[in-house]
Amino acid sequence: MARTLLGIGTRVVPWPGIRKRTDRLLTLQVLLLLAVNACAGGRIETLLVESDDASIPSREVRVWLPAGYDKGEERYPVIYFHDGQNVFRPGGPFGCWFAEDAAAEEMKAGRVREAIIVAVPNNEADLGNARVTEYQPPGDTNPRDPSRGPGLCDHYGNFLAGKVKPAIDGKYRTLPDRANTVAAGSSMGGLVSLWLGLNTDVFGAVGVFSPAFWTSPNFTKAVMEGTKKDGLRIYMDMGTREKGSLTGDYWKDALAVRDALLKQGYVEGKDFLWNPGEGDEHNEKAWAKRLPVALRFLLPKM
Repeated sequence: MARTLLGIGTRVVPWPGIRKRTDRLLTLQVLLLLAVNACAGGRIETLLVESDDASIPSREVRVWLPAGYDKGEERYPVIYFHDGQNVFRPGGPFGCWFAEDAAAEEMKAGRVREAIIVAVPNNEADLGNARVTEYQPPGDTNPRDPSRGPGLCDHYGNFLAGKVKPAIDGKYRTLPDRANTVAAGSSMGGLVSLWLGLNTDVFGAVGVFSPAFWTSPNFTKAVMEGTKKDGLRIYMDMGTREKGSLTGDYWKDALAVRDALLKQGYVEGKDFLWNPGEGDEHNEKAWAKRLPVALRFLLPKM
């Protein structure tokens, strides 16, 4: 059986394929360097979080710890991502945010605070309809399947704040206060992030990527007619090519909500950031591209 040097991901290099001793040494050095760089970028652990709500299943969350986590006793802010299947590599069927790469790079460059990232997967049951219901505000119903009834994001919010967050705070060295707790997601995940920011006192900042406001007109109306939430910082974006939906327009809807929030007293660049994606469509590739800017706003250097 051929011996192997070192497996990086799924790639294995056999000794017989490296004929010269110098080639073998060079390959070994390269592979070891890659391994060191991978370790330097942080590490990911998995944690099962049990639910006591029949409508919100238990699930495993993935936790990314920054490179410096094991070197001291420092405590860290935490950012919770929805649709966690797509956050870290290898990603899900629709792509990947490669959030661990963006975070490691931004933190190494000193542009953002070191933080813990928690990827909370969605409810994949019923061909994705369960996900829509889980992330939808309770005053609205799934436009693709109204028979499912009102949204359950209040239940999901209780699970996130009452089960996931205590599990993370109990296991890791976190800064558990509101100012150091962030929620972020895209599409329906962006929608529920904004709902959590406005309707709970758990999250001090929210990342609202490509929010699907068209799915929840009652919540959207409430946001636009509401008042400023003290202590909340909002990152919001939308790709300029996100035009289609069943009942509305992604781009126009987001602009309307943006204008309403600014009229309520949010200040661009201070507690609100609008980050349009020129030519971007509604997909993980676009969200991964805009993630570094979002991290700089959501986790600014103190």
